[in-house]
Amino acid sequence: MIAEYKKKVEDASTLEELFDLWRRKEPESFEYTYGKRSIQVNIDHGKNVFIADGIVNPEVWNSGDKKRILFIMKEAYGSDWDNRTLASWLRMYHPTLRMWRRVARWTYGIQHTDANEIARYKANLTDEQHAESLEQIAVLNLKKSNGASASDYGEIDAYAREDRLEILKEFSLIDPDIVICGSTFGTMLTTVLQKPPLNDSTENDNWYYFMNVARKERLFIDYYHPANHWSDLMNYYGLMGIYQQALKEKQPAVRNGRQATVGYQPNVWKN
Repeated sequence: MIAEYKKKVEDASTLEELFDLWRRKEPESFEYTYGKRSIQVNIDHGKNVFIADGIVNPEVWNSGDKKRILFIMKEAYGSDWDNRTLASWLRMYHPTLRMWRRVARWTYGIQHTDANEIARYKANLTDEQHAESLEQIAVLNLKKSNGASASDYGEIDAYAREDRLEILKEFSLIDPDIVICGSTFGTMLTTVLQKPPLNDSTENDNWYYFMNVARKERLFIDYYHPANHWSDLMNYYGLMGIYQQALKEKQPAVRNGRQATVGYQPNVWKN
């Protein structure tokens, strides 16, 4: 049964097909060690509220006109989702909660920032800019059910381990170019991608990493969750500065009359 389920997940060709399988996955109960803590985890996506996410507007995402930005978050929560997904909710309502205003602002900034110039901070996007920005993104929550407003990192790590196959498949189907990890980079790196933890030789002071995932090089940015309590201005320019440094790394530089690539490229992740 497990082998059959895994084969179906691997063969899923759409996010809808994947989420349908994921929602009906057999329940799991186990004890999980996170740091020095032992956590009892009960995962039952069928019994609990399973909140699918994914690409907000596939038409925009697949148009080729915009940078494909995926936000990897911790968890969604609530009990009144009916048949909606997080993606369809974002597309229909373009929510203006502080967190989603910040996500829209970050998206707008990345779409308009290049290696030479950072897009100027806008405290308030127009309604049209806000809606358009939210429709240009994808969202992947590591914990798909039984979410809470206050996250337990150990529990999220446990969900990520048990749902690793499905998370990797969702990532592959979304196929992003830029991945913004909202306080999820550590779990994504070591638990989902099963790469070594950062150390003095691989950690980048500028918080960005180019990694080959699902047969393609992607830019990962290790950043704060968009619901953090730092000011909007600091959040914005911090992220835009990191993104611009990543772009500069890939920008050809001329040295002694020859082109060269500049920047930080940890070879340990180039396989």
